[in-house]
Amino acid sequence: IRDGTDASTPAYLLAIYEVSQTHLDISSRSIAEKLGVTKPSVVRVLNLLMERGMIVKEYYGKIYLTAGIFVAREVKKQLDEVLAHFPPVEEALTDEERFTAALALTAALPERVFTGRYDQMMGAEEAPSAAG
Repeated sequence: IRDGTDASTPAYLLAIYEVSQTHLDISSRSIAEKLGVTKPSVVRVLNLLMERGMIVKEYYGKIYLTAGIFVAREVKKQLDEVLAHFPPVEEALTDEERFTAALALTAALPERVFTGRYDQMMGAEEAPSAAG
């Protein structure tokens, strides 16, 4: 995925989005619990997402989706599509295993799959690169 963001970024945005549907306060700890990862891993990816303007993380820890809400919705839509068309496998999978595999496939897709419509809406394709 471009600009150094790792492939887990879609999973993190989706986790933040899903937690935001049921909780007013989103924290690094709640994201770590949802994804089954360490808090330092969450902090690292959240910092990348903040740099990209996808989220705002307040000093005392609350996390809010900004532009990331659009991307998270696209991730969710693509994940649902992958789940709906999940290929048959020889060994029976649990729902959790299917979800994990579908999320891995979704996260491996090129970032433009998730950001294309948002970039068009915001005119990002015509804007000069922030990197110079």
